[in-house]
Amino acid sequence: MHHAAGRAAKCALCGREESTPGTFPTVIGVGRVCLACGMGTVKCAVCGGEVKRLTSSRFQGRDLCLKDHMKEVEKYKQHIVKTFDEDDESVKEILGRSLSDAPEGYSLVTVRRARNSMHVWEAEYEKTEILQSRCS
Repeated sequence: MHHAAGRAAKCALCGREESTPGTFPTVIGVGRVCLACGMGTVKCAVCGGEVKRLTSSRFQGRDLCLKDHMKEVEKYKQHIVKTFDEDDESVKEILGRSLSDAPEGYSLVTVRRARNSMHVWEAEYEKTEILQSRCS
């Protein structure tokens, strides 16, 4: 949620025009909404919880709470990088875990030392279908 200043906007839900430019907050996937519409509740399509519209988002046609919005956005990321600390586990364990603990739908691309680090390792994963299309 953020405010956009400039010219007066209309509420994306009810059409009411704001009296002062920049007073209507923006809801992700909905647009700028008046406070009356923003304080209304919506049901999260994933967890079923009731949340205020101002603390929700609309992603791929579904109303989501912010927690579930972050999970859904994560599903569409092409690359994910996980870090492992050599102080906590051996390099052999890091290599094994980076392969066995790959996120669902992702393939391990590389395991490397983190930039400017003497003990942190990074495991980079890429969406499996993207990796397969590039490799075929």
